[in-house]
Amino acid sequence: MERDEMPCDALFVGGGPANLAGAIHLMNLIEAHNEAIEAGTKTGEVIDEPMICVLEKGSEVGAHQLSGAVMDPKALSELIPDWRERDDFPVERFVEREDMVFLTEGGHVSAPWLPPELINHDKPIISLGKMCAWLAEIAEEKGVAIFPGFAGNDLLWDGDTVAGVRTGDKGIGKDGLPKDTFEPGMDLQSPITILGEGPRGHLTRKLIERHQLDKDSNPMAYELGCKEIIELPPGTVEDGYVLHTIGYPLDAKTFGGSFIYSMGGDKVCIGILVALDAADPNLDVHEKLQVLKTHPYVKDLLGKGKVIKYGAKAVTIGGWGSMPQLYTDGAMIVGDSASFLNPLRIKGIHLSMKSGMLAAEAAFEAMVSGDNSAATLKTYKDRIDASWVKTEMEVAKNFHANFAGGLWGGLVKTGIQYAFGPGTSLQPFSADYSHMQTVEAYYGDPSKAVTTAPKYDGDYLVDKLTSVHRSGTMHEEQQPAHLKIIDTNICATTCKEEYGNPCTKFCPAQVYNMRHNDATGREEMEIDFANCVHCKTCDIRDPYQVITWVPPEGGNGPEYGMM
Repeated sequence: MERDEMPCDALFVGGGPANLAGAIHLMNLIEAHNEAIEAGTKTGEVIDEPMICVLEKGSEVGAHQLSGAVMDPKALSELIPDWRERDDFPVERFVEREDMVFLTEGGHVSAPWLPPELINHDKPIISLGKMCAWLAEIAEEKGVAIFPGFAGNDLLWDGDTVAGVRTGDKGIGKDGLPKDTFEPGMDLQSPITILGEGPRGHLTRKLIERHQLDKDSNPMAYELGCKEIIELPPGTVEDGYVLHTIGYPLDAKTFGGSFIYSMGGDKVCIGILVALDAADPNLDVHEKLQVLKTHPYVKDLLGKGKVIKYGAKAVTIGGWGSMPQLYTDGAMIVGDSASFLNPLRIKGIHLSMKSGMLAAEAAFEAMVSGDNSAATLKTYKDRIDASWVKTEMEVAKNFHANFAGGLWGGLVKTGIQYAFGPGTSLQPFSADYSHMQTVEAYYGDPSKAVTTAPKYDGDYLVDKLTSVHRSGTMHEEQQPAHLKIIDTNICATTCKEEYGNPCTKFCPAQVYNMRHNDATGREEMEIDFANCVHCKTCDIRDPYQVITWVPPEGGNGPEYGMM
């Protein structure tokens, strides 16, 4: 099959904050390099018309971005020092009031003080989708070529050196054969490929597995975040308010918490984060979000509103301890794909951006020297270790492991480490899926394995399918399912018997459904992949690890926009 080929000087895979910041910084470095040579203050060759590319699987930059988000602007101030003065910066509000509460089933207790890591006064509340669209405009003004609607499907190799990326074919039918609309993917050839695909990146996994880049680190660890934007009556939202909660509706054995942030106009976002190492096989994070909204304290704040947008996404929470080797011949890993999030602060945008910028510096050195070996790209990790990234992240390296025994023990351990330091050792933990218990082990009596969903009204309390509609998710349905189950017989037998088909509950988009099959006389798994919001939860949490998420056709998936 003939494929179009496009040579790049550097290729960024993923249009998130890490890669957009990296692409902008790389263009700044090239511009400064060329100006110095032309002025005679530096020797070397001008880098003429550099081809710096960004590949984005969403229909446009920002379409697949989902975050809280109260942003620490530290990295942004380094990249774009005048961001606060710019009229076009997409800030929703700046934080003016903040609180943290512990929710009981019917009441709440406000925290007497906030740890410094959770103080957000005067920080910008943003929509990450809007911010990435803004960064993309700046990148394009500098000459970066951005290709939305193209998913990276495979890495290109020259021996064991990454040589670029092949994008996914378009126009493949359900039977796996080309349709009349078939378009083969193209090969973007590059001596330097920077992977910033977000959590559980498809190409990142392939790279890590091939080179065993995670052999000296803990497994990646994740939470599932479900988020809504709620529109309140006019004049209701007056300032930048931030609320974080722990407790209800989660039990003490399940790690997680929630947030409420003011947005522009009369909009507020609410979200819940729940660790995917939860033992409960019936865990349903979407349902937990709806239950949270019935709590008197939350309902008093938001009960008059209507949900206008929904999304869900996995969040990396392993932090420093889950970070793989960040470089290899021809490639580097940045952002959430490499676990650049501080779980103690519940913040990662600034860390992702800084990782992209430091990777750009290593990429620039490789461009100038013509050497894309691991020995050259190792300077990326050296820069990380010498920067404020390590200073901030290393102290929280055992945060996830601390909560293995539950909420209260985790809070005590974290408090001790906060006061006296985390120590030198890295506490190990196993992959998220290994912590799920069978229905019998968790509930004892299977009759107790029943959850009580709230009464959905379609406006404030919203069922899953309505939520999917409000995520804007669209897929070309005449294509192969991008959710691959190795053996569906496991679903109908072992998994049903032992775990009660947990994917039908933990999926926040109702992709997985057990339906009666007349031919076999039993319930069989059906995959409604068109509902998928690309959160990757099934790939992470499935107890048998028989589900694999791969990219669908480029441009498919959620349309988060304001999220």
